[in-house]
Amino acid sequence: WNRVRRAEHALELFGDMRQKRARGAFSPNVFSYNAAMTACRISGRWTQALELLQEMRSSGIEPTVLTYNAAISACLRGGRWEKALSVLDELRSSGLEPDVFTYSAAITACQQDGQWERA
Repeated sequence: WNRVRRAEHALELFGDMRQKRARGAFSPNVFSYNAAMTACRISGRWTQALELLQEMRSSGIEPTVLTYNAAISACLRGGRWEKALSVLDELRSSGLEPDVFTYSAAITACQQDGQWERA
């Protein structure tokens, strides 16, 4: 429970950072987005993780493999295996190479739906 509260606090701080960006103070970067998506996973906010991934791209910040892994993990934590596989497809189409974690998460997603052939 304590961990979830800390994650939610981290998301509040990220929201503050985004507001400062709107006022021209400073902007979130790939590292702050990755941290926010990890906080989304911990707090069970898979939809927010996907929204952050989209916001990142819209802001001209290129996601990394770690970014995609954080989004995939958030989807898996939320029981959304199909969304996790969709993010994996996005990673592949972006030209990035999946890593061991990415493949492990994809196998977990397929296992959740009994899609062993896809794994």
